[in-house]
Amino acid sequence: MNQSLQDFEKLYRRMRSGLVYFASNIVNNQTDAEEIVQDMFMAVWEKRDQLTFDDSLKNYLFTGVKNRCLNHIKKVKLSFSDLPDEFPIASMDANVVDHIQARETEVRIQLLIDMLPTKCKQVFLMSRMHELSYKEIANILEITPNTVENQIGLALKFLKSGMERGQESR
Repeated sequence: MNQSLQDFEKLYRRMRSGLVYFASNIVNNQTDAEEIVQDMFMAVWEKRDQLTFDDSLKNYLFTGVKNRCLNHIKKVKLSFSDLPDEFPIASMDANVVDHIQARETEVRIQLLIDMLPTKCKQVFLMSRMHELSYKEIANILEITPNTVENQIGLALKFLKSGMERGQESR
């Protein structure tokens, strides 16, 4: 057995269960999560000549799985068989206005999240979007739960400040 296959198998055994757990928290489906992780490992194997099988692959794997999960969610939401034959015509009643304002707020928050420093953004999204505990995040990123708490605090302070500035400009 060649060295890259041995290294790949070691990586697979060490990372698979954590990646499946991570993916299942995003897609809320164990079977889909396992398939996504399997696809990610297949992609890694196909690029084995360009990659080094060491701890630096950890972030690559988690980022790849997260992106594949988000793509999966988009595909599931865009299933055309679920669309009605006719779409209702929107009116400008209070519900539509509320919906538009909520969407504008979502866009503003997403823009602010995108402005966060990389590590802070990663911690915040794992906590708020993927609903991982501070301890789970600390284990995945190999940092302390205190660091997770500090990064979340910085992110929330930044988002609050950014939203307040956005309200002043209206």
